[in-house]
Amino acid sequence: MQQVIERHNLHSENLGKMDQPSLELQLENSTSYTMSSNEIEEKTLELRKIKGEELHGMDIEELQKLEKVLEVGLSRVLETKGERFLDEITVLQRKGAQLMAENQ
Repeated sequence: MQQVIERHNLHSENLGKMDQPSLELQLENSTSYTMSSNEIEEKTLELRKIKGEELHGMDIEELQKLEKVLEVGLSRVLETKGERFLDEITVLQRKGAQLMAENQ
């Protein structure tokens, strides 16, 4: 009878421990959180530099790299904008031609 009670108690204790993550898992989660937190901090700083908000600690080489990145990005923006204008002009020309045909 005593053995049955001991097994029951042991089983009950183990069930309680199953709800708690292991120390190894807690450490892994903590490390993952720290890495994610550091990565977010780095990306936030990078974004602020791109926006021109955190330039005071940058040397000439870093500023030139940032300038090049921004020039490439601006070039893509201008190219896309030009394509959209051309698409819009094409659509308007078709509509104009259709209206001219309907009026004849």
